[in-house]
Order: sequence, then C-alpha cells, then structure tokens
Amino acid sequence: MIVANPPNLPTMPYPVPCPAALTCCLLLASPLSAQNLELDVVGGSTPGTFSFDVHPGLYPFEFAAVVPSFSPGPTPIALFDPNDPRSLDIGTDLLQSAWFGYMGLDGHLRIGPLAMGAVPQFQDLAIYFQAVTFLGTPTILHRLSNGNQFRLGVAGRFRDRVVSFPDDRAFATVLPRADRTWMVAGGGRGGLLSQIAHATTSIYDPRTDTCQFGPPMTTARSLHGATRLGDGRWLITGGVDTANDPQALCEIYDPVADTFTACAPMLVPRMGHTATLLANGRVFVTGGLRAMTVTPTQLSAIRDATDATEFYDPVTNTWTAGPNLRTPRAAHAAFTRPDGKVLLAGGISWDSVIIIGWLPAVRSSCDLYDPVANTIAAGPSMVGPRSMVDPVDLGNGRWLLAGGISALTLTNFGTPTGAAEVYDAVANTWTAVGSMATARGNHKGWALGNGRFLLAGGANGTILNPVPLQSTEIFATATNSFSAGPALTSARAGAAMFLTPQGQVQLFGGATSGGSISNTTEWYYF
Repeated sequence: MIVANPPNLPTMPYPVPCPAALTCCLLLASPLSAQNLELDVVGGSTPGTFSFDVHPGLYPFEFAAVVPSFSPGPTPIALFDPNDPRSLDIGTDLLQSAWFGYMGLDGHLRIGPLAMGAVPQFQDLAIYFQAVTFLGTPTILHRLSNGNQFRLGVAGRFRDRVVSFPDDRAFATVLPRADRTWMVAGGGRGGLLSQIAHATTSIYDPRTDTCQFGPPMTTARSLHGATRLGDGRWLITGGVDTANDPQALCEIYDPVADTFTACAPMLVPRMGHTATLLANGRVFVTGGLRAMTVTPTQLSAIRDATDATEFYDPVTNTWTAGPNLRTPRAAHAAFTRPDGKVLLAGGISWDSVIIIGWLPAVRSSCDLYDPVANTIAAGPSMVGPRSMVDPVDLGNGRWLLAGGISALTLTNFGTPTGAAEVYDAVANTWTAVGSMATARGNHKGWALGNGRFLLAGGANGTILNPVPLQSTEIFATATNSFSAGPALTSARAGAAMFLTPQGQVQLFGGATSGGSISNTTEWYYF
C-alpha cells in the first residue's frame, strides 16, 4: 500500500530543497570518488525506533542525506541532473522526508534512534532508503550508498510474510553475504533425525523479499558446523551426508567471492559436534557422532559418540589431533569464556557396563579446554543432564541453558526437560533457575533487550518421535523465571536462525506440525 505520508515517520524541521537548489548546499568541488558509501539501517517495528549509519566519510563534516521512498527504484539521476548518468536505487516520492547531516570526525553520520508509532495497518509495507553526499562539480550528487530497506511489522510478534525458499530443510546454517543478503546452507529433508542432506543453498534478498538458489556447496550436509574465521570466511565442518552418515569432509565459504571450496577433511567423521574459533585463529572441534549405527536398535548410534577433538589451521589448511574429552559427547554445548577457555557442557554419551556392553546416557558433566596449556580438565557439573540445546548468552560471562534432552535409556528414547540453569564463568558455577512451562529441545533463543531472552519452538516428545512446538517463552534475568511469549506462526524444531542487519530475527524451515520439514520463513519484530 502506498500512502502520501507514513504516520509518525519523523522528518527534519525544514523541507528538502528542490533538486535544482541542492547546489546551494555544496561544500567544495571534487571529481567523483570511487570509495564506497555505506548505509546501514535498523528498524521496522511498530511501535519502535529506527536509525541510520552513513559511512565512511571522505573528510570530517562531509555533507550527506538519507532519502526514504516507497519505491525501490531505479530512478535515473538525469531526470534532475543531465550531467549524471547514474541511477538512484529508490524513488523520489518522499524527498520531503529526507534527513540531512554532516559526517563526524570518525567518518560516520548517525541519525536516530527516531520514534516509529504504532501503525499495524501498514504491516509488511516496505520503506526503502539511500544515502547521498554532495560535493559539486561535475554533478549535484557525489557518492551514492547501497540501497537499504525495512518492512514494517508489529513489535513483539512473529510474522509470516509468505516467503519460502526452494528446498524444505531443517538443521541448516545461515551465512551472511557481502551484498547484504543472507544464505541458508545445507540442512536436510525427511525425518528430523533421519536426514536426507542438501548440497543446495538458498539466498534471501531483503530488498525484494524473495528467496532463490545460491551457489551449491561442494557436498551435501546437514547437522553440520559453521564457524566464522578471523578473515571473514566460514569453515563448514562435517554433518551427515545424503545417506544420513557422518562425514569428515569440510569446505570454506568465501562471502567476497561467493563460492564454496573444499578444504582439508577432518581426522574423524562427525555430526552433532561443536566447532569453536580460538583466539589464535584455529578452530577447535569436539565430539559428535562418528557413525550412525542403526542395529540392533535406532539408539545404537549413541555408541558412536566420540571423545576425540581436533584443530583446523586456516593458514596451513591442516587438521591436527587435540586432547581427548574426558567422556564421549554429542549434541553438547560449547561456549568461550572471557578468559579464552572453552566450556563443553553435557551432551549425549554412553557408559560401559558388564554383560550388555554399554548403556546410553545424557551427561551433566562438563569439560574445560585451556588453549594456552592445550589441556582438557573437569569443569563444574551442571545441575541436571541435558543435550540438544544451544546456550543463550546473557552477557557478563553468563549463559542460560534451558530445556534439551535430559533422559535417555533403552526404554526412554530421549525425553526433553523444562528445567533451566545459568553458568557464571567468573564464579565457575551453575545455578538452577525457574523452569519453562513446556519441556523442549532443538529450539532457538535470542536476546530481547533489558535482560529478557526469548526461547522459540523446538520439540517435546522423544528423539525418535519429536513433536514440534509453536509456543515460546521469555526468560527474565531480573526474576530468573520464564513467562509465556508470543506464538510462532508455525511450529518449528531444528529451524535455522539469523539476526538480520535491520534488527529482526528470521527463522528458516525446521520440522513443523506432523513432523514434516518446512520451507517457510518468519520474522520476529523486537
């Protein structure tokens, strides 16, 4: 819907001069510069705030403007400046609502936060933006930024804009691209834990609000690891292949070249492992299932959990063995403490027993890796056993682990818990907090601000018979307790999650009601 003027959209207290009069604002004459001008935009929630960051400036006090539009363009600049053959990435319908300012000493023009009122009737309305600078000859406009945008959504709710990607997938990873789009890589269709992995990727373009196929990975994989290297590339490790078998194959995604390239394989095949970037630039990989044995029972794969660790060196493209974990672990949690040590918490494991040989287990124990000494020692045990849960960073060296699989026996095929606890790296202790209303595992969590954190979806039931959930819960650090959150538009377990540059969370796929794998997406507006 196009309107003449969006309600509550702040404007400057003075109108934008007509294009012919803009030359009155020029600071000095200079030829067109090849240096890229960048525009970052955060916002879209109603009610909420929005803000802009224009950078880098060529010099302090460079004059710039951010122009909004309801149109994505293009608009030939020759319509008002015959000397300029370029085009704007937006329309000129909202020139009167532009914001002007000067670059600071740090090379940034920051505008906002500006208030956006409650306008639920304009949900999904796109507002496009572009920044420009002014210098004079030979053209009125000097540098042009990238186009940017947000789409309006009601704050505190999930929104399905009916945007789907080509392949249904669960347990995919999301990788940001250099062109300000993002890509869903890998993941699998079929059963939630009997995956048929994809080698395909799907790119979401926030400007067009559509998905399309991206560059293929070198091999199909799901339940894999994705770790951002120090140079901005991504290391993709292991996961299951098209036969649902763990693999050692790895590859690197280069967001500048937009390509996947095979790199050295791991020493051990793995899925359900962790991959953590260390301060020295190497990647520390731990545990996981090294095979997927399904006889004599479907739980036999638990016996394939490994205690092996290894390191990837991106400079030499080599893997070297690391110290063994104190116990086999798969589907465990890993987080880097402020002192650089890596805590490895819980996970699915097994114990040796007389007569039948072994029994499945879920660990409450933790291992602590010291990268300086290159040793693994016992960490503090959790309050209760758990696996298949991502840690939620609470800040200040504290992490929340809520839910996850807590029981696993030959007769109990992996039931989740609602119990929660917090790890404090400074005190090196775990403390029980209030439980969730619904037991869940394979869910996603993120910060809402003001000490509040949302945990969304996941599944209860069992490992072999998961029941995806549509509910969410909000954890408050002030009370160490949970309260009900807004419902997802679809039940999702094993979904991929991405915090968008515009400030929303986008969820991709996962298992939905009935256990089928989805190709849908939805957004959470803060």
